[in-house]
Amino acid sequence: MEIKFIKSIERDIQNWQNSVAAKSYGVEWKKFLPEDISIEDVRDSGRLKIYLEKNYYQNGEVSEFINWLENTTKPSEIQKDLTVLMDKKFINHVKIFITTFHRAPYNVRENFFYLIWRDANRKRAITNIYHELMHFLFHIYYWETCRRAGLSETQIHTLKESLTVLLNPTLEKRGLPADNGYPAHQKLRVQLKKLWSGEKNFELFLNKVLQLKIVAQ
Repeated sequence: MEIKFIKSIERDIQNWQNSVAAKSYGVEWKKFLPEDISIEDVRDSGRLKIYLEKNYYQNGEVSEFINWLENTTKPSEIQKDLTVLMDKKFINHVKIFITTFHRAPYNVRENFFYLIWRDANRKRAITNIYHELMHFLFHIYYWETCRRAGLSETQIHTLKESLTVLLNPTLEKRGLPADNGYPAHQKLRVQLKKLWSGEKNFELFLNKVLQLKIVAQ
């Protein structure tokens, strides 16, 4: 698997502007807007670009973070770990756009996702890569399974996000921070963790989850 980290202030601007208007999994993302910039400034691409250049790009912060990622991330190790977990062949390549906002969407069809720039606790970025790539495999191999079982799009997204709790034994083994998930999904994550302890084959485990109908709307 090939991972390419990309610096693009245009993509970053787009993510900021989309994020301040977005709400997902019980989170209103505008609450992460820094105090020194207004929503009106974010909506103005010119003013936002000046702000991002001054705070993150001209000083080399984003470039330095990408350099750290390139020297720290182990794509072959991540691929091996996720293949073992989900028992599926991995995608060939993925593009990762760095964003300086606290929201990181993804697009499976176009093989890219956003990764949040960090100036501290940088190992959490590697955890985030595991998290997003697990989503990719779930979309590719298991989304239709869930749909055929009668789950709504909302329910499938809830399940997808909650399933990342299964990463934690691997993350611990790799010396990485745990995947914590969203507050709204904590009860389901506990249930999934308990079920996984009795069935370590992902496909059989997922079938059991769907049969038990434990995913709420």
